[in-house]
Amino acid sequence: MKLVRVFLSVFFFSLASFAFTQNLGALKLFERGLQKENAEDYYGASEDYQQALQANPSYGEAWFHLAQVTYAIEDFSLALTYVEEADRHAKNRTDIQNLKGLILIALGRLDEARTVFNEILKRYPNDINSRFGLAELDLFSGSFNGAKNQYEDALKRQGNNRKALLSLALISSELGNNDMARSYIEQALRYHSGEREVHYLASYLDAKQGNFASAEKRARAAVQISPEYTKAYILLSSILYSQKKYGDVIDLCDYLISRNRNTSEAWYLKGLAQNRKGDWKSAVETWTNALSINPYDEVMRSALELILIKKLPVEDDRRIAFSEFHAQKGREFSKSFLGEEARYEYQRALRINPYNDKARAEFAELLGRTGLNENYLNQLKFIRQNQEKDEAENEKSGSEKLSPEQKRINDTIEAYESLMKYSLSAKWNVDPFYLDKTRWHVGLYYTKSPVQLLHCDAEEIAAGMAADIFSGIASASLAFENRAVSGYGEAYRLARKNNLDYFILLDVDETEREVTLSASVYSGRTGTETVKFSSFRTGNDKFSSALRAFRRDLLDMLPVRGKIIQRSVNDILVDLGTVEGMKEGVILDVVKAGKIMTKDKGLGVSYDEKNLLGTIKINRTGEEIAQGSLEQDGFYDRVNVGDEVLVKFRPKEEGSEDAQISDNSPAAGENGRRILPENEKKKKLDAREMELIKTPAIIELIRGLK
Repeated sequence: MKLVRVFLSVFFFSLASFAFTQNLGALKLFERGLQKENAEDYYGASEDYQQALQANPSYGEAWFHLAQVTYAIEDFSLALTYVEEADRHAKNRTDIQNLKGLILIALGRLDEARTVFNEILKRYPNDINSRFGLAELDLFSGSFNGAKNQYEDALKRQGNNRKALLSLALISSELGNNDMARSYIEQALRYHSGEREVHYLASYLDAKQGNFASAEKRARAAVQISPEYTKAYILLSSILYSQKKYGDVIDLCDYLISRNRNTSEAWYLKGLAQNRKGDWKSAVETWTNALSINPYDEVMRSALELILIKKLPVEDDRRIAFSEFHAQKGREFSKSFLGEEARYEYQRALRINPYNDKARAEFAELLGRTGLNENYLNQLKFIRQNQEKDEAENEKSGSEKLSPEQKRINDTIEAYESLMKYSLSAKWNVDPFYLDKTRWHVGLYYTKSPVQLLHCDAEEIAAGMAADIFSGIASASLAFENRAVSGYGEAYRLARKNNLDYFILLDVDETEREVTLSASVYSGRTGTETVKFSSFRTGNDKFSSALRAFRRDLLDMLPVRGKIIQRSVNDILVDLGTVEGMKEGVILDVVKAGKIMTKDKGLGVSYDEKNLLGTIKINRTGEEIAQGSLEQDGFYDRVNVGDEVLVKFRPKEEGSEDAQISDNSPAAGENGRRILPENEKKKKLDAREMELIKTPAIIELIRGLK
């Protein structure tokens, strides 16, 4: 029996020693993770916390901090799993519950989050962090004053709380109360002068108000306090860029790149500064290197493409790789049967490099599959023109004249030309692809923000891209003013001066995960507001998706508008086809040339009844033109070639022609309301219907506060 007791004592002592050793190992791993978390090395901290939990799965504090760093890297679903484990092992802790509430907000489960914070306040009325959570919920709902009240309540309970002071400064600035914002920042600097975040946000708010000298001073203070503070270096670079100190920007960005080549913001700012100095060739080289590191920075890629299109000859080999990037995306979208996205990417590929025959052939096939045979044939003819030089060189060298691919294209062209012998264009002897179909002239303007945390000049690049993607749209011309305007007044003056139908003020709101393109559309004649629309996108391809949505929204409000191009007695030929929604039974109003005006206010067009000359009923269609019979208005025949037409009535029954409607054409009737069939899939892109919640940019700043 004594021997058994000795054995049991040794056994339990060994177990206790093993558990003690395990706990000691878990503690060391946890402390190492804590050091990394404080240095914002969240991925390294996550590894250490997970190793600590392998050693001690019941370590509640490790679960909590693992949830914190996972929340910081924005893996919110996983963070929720971890915080629930923390709550299981360390019950009744308000810090765990508050973190859970913030994670629920990030997941869009706002009602659940509000319940969590309110439950905490019932038990602990003076809990500050739960008030911070409720303030964030108010910001999500757009209630800046509600959020302000929550932060003020927190400040009453802790008068020098850094997060409350900084949050109130940011909210006051958003509300336009710059004096109050300055007051809160000064308090934060007085109580927390040694903390880098305070100087960083003081710099940001000064820059936002255009006080660049003070902003530069504060940003330099932030990096002096914390030399590894990359965000402050980026902000400092942006401030220097706003002051046109381009040489300093380049030097500072080179320093950041030498420290970490993956600092995409530094590459972007360096290229911007080089381009502003007039050294666009260096900017192209800088951004080319940057995109090899981070190919998915859409704003940087767009800035580069705008330079390539404007500056490089179409034969320049540097266009090839950037064209192929879009062609490959077009192929991926085609495989997923995403037609609009695929067409957009192929159009971008061909805009950058018109001689990309492979991409053009694939684009042609895409058009052919939607029944646009005339457009398909036109693309093939363009490919053959590109190849004629090669054929001539082959003939001189005595080699085989045509490759198998060239023979296939020639055979296809011959077959389609044979089919087109009896087309509408052949009957009227019209080449529809040389018609001037421009009916709408729209001005595109933007105002410049004093500072952007992610992409300086994002407004200019977005406006430039918006104008560029309209270059392939025959019916609408988007005139881009390649500089910022002072505001509405200057934009209206320019629109009146250039006799534009509409003008647009474009705005960009960008966070790391989201982008919103907002457009205010005004009548170029009267200056009154016509409509506003906003495109909010998140996830992959968010910038290009927002641009496509902007184009679609603008085309949706423009009435389908054409003109008479030929006439034979009562047979009328108009320059509208199936791509603009023409089909048998469509009725068009004929209006005297030059007499259609935009409405004084709101959507649509108007004209004097005396200028209504008759109606045309469509009886035959091509892709770009249509034929109809005229019914004149009144005794005298006043209808002439050049008179304009608008859609009065369109049958709703969907037919084969409806499948050919282009997403690059106006889609509205005379009243400015959409009359063409809408792609059902695109309706689901509305953020609210997809249960996406827009994160205001201010929340990104407040979330970063510790």
